[in-house]
Amino acid sequence: MKPAARIFRIFLFVAYVCAVAWLCFGEFKPDPDMPRRLWGIPMDKVVHFLMFLPFPVLGTLACENRSWWRSLSLMTVLANLIAFSFEHLQSRLTTHRVTDPSDLNANLLGITLGLLIAIVIGLISKKK
Repeated sequence: MKPAARIFRIFLFVAYVCAVAWLCFGEFKPDPDMPRRLWGIPMDKVVHFLMFLPFPVLGTLACENRSWWRSLSLMTVLANLIAFSFEHLQSRLTTHRVTDPSDLNANLLGITLGLLIAIVIGLISKKK
């Protein structure tokens, strides 16, 4: 892989993690026009799911000079650590956030689906 592509992938991953941190710890005013549910699922759980969905894929792409499977394992562990840490620290570091086990479940579900997507990508790229 070219050095510029590698630097871009690392930058993209770091920017993504920073964006997730900003979303987890930022204070946002609710939008009255935003629907409260999507297919019966509370919208904040959908947001938590979508925040962590790309983690395994972007993280694995960022450290692709290693074995795909080793990188994927490392990023899955890192994603879980960040999901647990951010959820735990929300109530400790902010006054406007609380620790919610269902938010953590949505985070972990997003990581799991992202892991499955990354596995499919790895299998497809291995066949080529």
